Amino acid sequence: MQDTPTLSQAQIDSVLKAAQLDPATVERTQRAYRRYIELQAGRPAGWHGPTDIVTLAGLGGEFFWSEEWIRPAKMSFTFDAGKEGSQGTYRVTTALTDEQGVFHCVPNNPAIGWAFISLMKNGGPPRHFTVAGMMTDSAWRISVLMLNKIGPDGPVHPPFSALRIL
Repeated sequence: MQDTPTLSQAQIDSVLKAAQLDPATVERTQRAYRRYIELQAGRPAGWHGPTDIVTLAGLGGEFFWSEEWIRPAKMSFTFDAGKEGSQGTYRVTTALTDEQGVFHCVPNNPAIGWAFISLMKNGGPPRHFTVAGMMTDSAWRISVLMLNKIGPDGPVHPPFSALRIL
């Protein structure tokens, strides 16, 4: 895991503030996360469960995005210069919609207890997701991402997948 950017506590705090998560939702999500990790053991290289997501620097690129199974989309993540693994722009497109905005992401760490991605739509409400797991190559480039939407009661199950296109 050499040369993988790590986030400072100030960066983590900044992303959490930008995500505008309700404190009660954060607590419920942390509880659900702790229950989930009790069922997980350390994972071998390649697949990374929720306790083993040390970076999201490999998120950049295009994915088949199945957040709404009836309306699959193409998602593009582009990190801002100097913010690899923490912040950038996104664009999600379907046959009928084109959404753009800023995203923030944080790997799993003790300060929050899970990895997450927040989408801050231009002119719309933010959407938040916990990372349930991911498949990476040896350079941490993500090929499969499993995400749970965050609802008022914490993670929404089952997770949905994002599969790398490019």
